[in-house]
Amino acid sequence: MDQLPIFVNLKGRNVILVGEGEMADAKRRLIERAGGICVNADDRDARIAFVAIADEDAARVSADALKARGLLVNVVDRPEICDFTTPAIVDRTPVLVAVGTG
Repeated sequence: MDQLPIFVNLKGRNVILVGEGEMADAKRRLIERAGGICVNADDRDARIAFVAIADEDAARVSADALKARGLLVNVVDRPEICDFTTPAIVDRTPVLVAVGTG
């Protein structure tokens, strides 16, 4: 096992979301569905971040800056530079099934 599967309680917590467009919109929906509050990269209360930028160099720069601040970072579609990945999710509340590789 290369990763530890965990469920993170985001309810009422600030979550940094960097990016625009379809990738960012999908992450915003996921974060908000879990009760998180999407904030910009300047927020100092957040402890977790998602980077949804199509340009690989820009995504890396953003991820590196967030990681330097001690945040756990997910970079959409770039698992090699992620601190964590998001699995495929089947939500049949109260049952939540998450399936991932790694």
